[in-house]
Amino acid sequence: MESELYKAAMRGNVHSLRELLTKDKLLLDKIMIGNHIESPLHIAAMLGHLEFVKEVLAQKVELAMEQDSQGSTPLHLAAAKGYLKIVASLLRVNPETCFVCDKYERNPLHVAAMKGHMDVLKLLVRERPDAARAVVEHGQTILHLCVKHNRMEALKFLMDNLGDDQFKNLQDEYGDSILHLAAANKQIKTIVFLIDKGVNLKIKNFKDFTALGLLAQGESAGRASEIKVSVPQTLENHDPPERSVYGNNTITAFHPPIGEEDKREIKEKWQASMHKTLMVVATLLATMSFQVGITPPGGLWQDDISSNGTMHVAGESIMADKYPSSYKRFVIYNTMTFVSSLGIIMLLISGIPLKRRRITTWIVMLIMWVAISFAAATYAISIAVFTPPTQLNTFVYTIGVAVLAWVGFIALLFLWHVVRLIQKLVRKILKYIRKASTEGKLEDLMV
Repeated sequence: MESELYKAAMRGNVHSLRELLTKDKLLLDKIMIGNHIESPLHIAAMLGHLEFVKEVLAQKVELAMEQDSQGSTPLHLAAAKGYLKIVASLLRVNPETCFVCDKYERNPLHVAAMKGHMDVLKLLVRERPDAARAVVEHGQTILHLCVKHNRMEALKFLMDNLGDDQFKNLQDEYGDSILHLAAANKQIKTIVFLIDKGVNLKIKNFKDFTALGLLAQGESAGRASEIKVSVPQTLENHDPPERSVYGNNTITAFHPPIGEEDKREIKEKWQASMHKTLMVVATLLATMSFQVGITPPGGLWQDDISSNGTMHVAGESIMADKYPSSYKRFVIYNTMTFVSSLGIIMLLISGIPLKRRRITTWIVMLIMWVAISFAAATYAISIAVFTPPTQLNTFVYTIGVAVLAWVGFIALLFLWHVVRLIQKLVRKILKYIRKASTEGKLEDLMV
């Protein structure tokens, strides 16, 4: 008989329901205690069979609180489908069903808002407004769901009826407010509406982004300009709090320009990566120069030997005896490599807050240039000294080209950095001029 009952629910056949209950008055009770995925009331509510729903409620009102395998009540399903009359019937028998949550922690009000069924949502909020303040999965509110599913009408209704300062600025478990979600989805109209409603612009999520900073991610220059025009927020970088006029609205706020958080994060990542690279290269150079220093090219005298009236002591450098002038340069260049590398290592492990100023990173990079250049000079001296004269003549041209290429490469790098420095200085000067001009205009406006 249970199968017949479910068939009747699918057809919405009230006559069949009554006949089955005449034959077995406990049929609905058996459904409640049985191992069923859903009840006949769930099926009727989902398919919109109003008269069948009323008859079941008249016979067994407790079925209104039954939950299916997903944790949904019949009210969840009716709200999701937008069946206003069925929702009203279910509310009449037990309005507390509004607080029952499914496995995603959503109650019927959340479902109605997600689906954008405004008549159902208004009825549910009027009946149990407190249910709209319940938090769902991942710490999101009903306002988060409206933004996530782009239900602008539902969002406006809820903001007008429930949008106190605390509720409209609640953050989910990732630290995102409803304004963060709107920014992430590039919902410009929603952003404008939320700012007009006074949603806090300064809230940062757990990645340290404000909503407007998040908005700039992945945007082209043209699109970013369009967004700046659309959003009612001054995007100039002024130090003090300032007044920004947008239409008929005046907003008092401070916020860095769009993308400022992104730029700072990129810079910090670049610095962290650069510090790791510099540490590795400096360690390798220090190890290499130390090894070359204690075992110079050509080796060491193994015994005390007298040759051409000169006494060679065991352990001394053969290169120092054979090529004294080249050996002096070799020692100087190798020592410079060793000392520069150790200096870099000491700076990076000293605990000095290098990340706060990029200039310190550039200084460390400059020291690394010095270390690498002296390492190249050390190599050149070693090759020049120990290559036989007959062979060396054949490599003079190649060595000369290599030296010129190296010098040219260093010069290009230096020139590139100088140009970048000039560009930054020019931008800072222009920014200062714009800021001074804007402050002057604001003062005139306030007067």
